Amino acid sequence: MIVIADSGSSKTDWLFLSSENEFSINSSGINPFFQQTEEIYATLSTTFKTVEKAEVSKVFFYGAGCIKNKTDYIVTDALKQLFTNALVFVEDDILGAARALLGKSSGIACILGTGTNSCQYNGSEIVDKVPTLGFILGDEGSGAYLGKLFINDYFKRAIPEDLKQKMESELHLELADVLNAVYRQKYPSRYLAKFSAFLGINRNHIYVQNLIKRSFTDFFFKNIERYNDYKNYSVNFVGSIAYHYSDLLKEVAFNRNIKIGNIIDKPIDGLKKYHSNY
Repeated sequence: MIVIADSGSSKTDWLFLSSENEFSINSSGINPFFQQTEEIYATLSTTFKTVEKAEVSKVFFYGAGCIKNKTDYIVTDALKQLFTNALVFVEDDILGAARALLGKSSGIACILGTGTNSCQYNGSEIVDKVPTLGFILGDEGSGAYLGKLFINDYFKRAIPEDLKQKMESELHLELADVLNAVYRQKYPSRYLAKFSAFLGINRNHIYVQNLIKRSFTDFFFKNIERYNDYKNYSVNFVGSIAYHYSDLLKEVAFNRNIKIGNIIDKPIDGLKKYHSNY
């Protein structure tokens, strides 16, 4: 049996494959920037309590924050403790996105979910990568970035009155609570990304559409347009933000003369196809 996992900042999709069986499991997000081996192992031990872990021969894990020879060992060690008979391969989530979106073809692959990432891919490996810098310094276009822009506008009194009233009646935000969640609690990017649900419900509001397009404009300018000859490649996306706001994403791309390729919600099906030879 092999295991394929795609992990973002909010959740992880696990696919267990054998010649006789196939099943999926979801767990919380795994990120070695915020978690240590012991915490990851404890969480997964509970998640996979009923799984025959000894039957797993290979694990292919793609995760946010898994930097080769820097942080990837934190996840590797947890998975080796869990799947004691398996070979474990841990890679950055952007390589997983590239393999899922492009397979053996070249192009630019992007993640637009809770966080963001991008790379230039030659069909087998990443040849260039603009650093995402995380939700504090970067992550333009992400759910967390949208939440950050939205909260900033709200407390800086830049929200239209009708939307402000709706926001106050539904979200009941207090400045002290927001600052505590962002600066003192765990997983602030998840907290910020949750506001994208409110934006999604109100996506027909002109303010919301402009906010989303502003976020995507920042993403294209700060990330995609930094790659040499980016206009010669298709730009492909995986992630909930790209998928659910694909019409606005395509509009911004068109206005910037950027060619859009595939847009998918989750990479797990593409990764299953990619690893079918293992």
